[in-house]
Amino acid sequence: MSIFKITIKPGTPATYDPNTITVYVNDSVFWFNSDTKNAHWPAPSASNPKGFMQYQVPPDNSSNQVSFPAPQTIPYICVNHPGESGTIIVKSAKKKGAFGPKTKKGAFGPKTKKGAFAGGTKKGAFGKNTK
Repeated sequence: MSIFKITIKPGTPATYDPNTITVYVNDSVFWFNSDTKNAHWPAPSASNPKGFMQYQVPPDNSSNQVSFPAPQTIPYICVNHPGESGTIIVKSAKKKGAFGPKTKKGAFGPKTKKGAFAGGTKKGAFGKNTK
């Protein structure tokens, strides 16, 4: 499970960064309101203002985290400011090994052999033979 941040950037209208974000089932998203003057309220629609969170996001604060249980595309708006919108794309859960193939023993280089860092040291390798 991962956590993603969407920043609300001040402006007329304010913008969401990223405007479209792709996450996976059960990942979490939260909004950070970097607008120091206005509260913002991301919601699935004006008729469903509490679809993501119970309250608006005050200036210079973060919202609670929201997660999504099923693949879907969710356009959202700011209840407080018509014209501010974004999209969350929720994809199916990541498959095992999504971060790359499994590594094999020795995948970061061949096994080292005795003396591999200098061809081994011989008696007297650091100077005269010692008795």
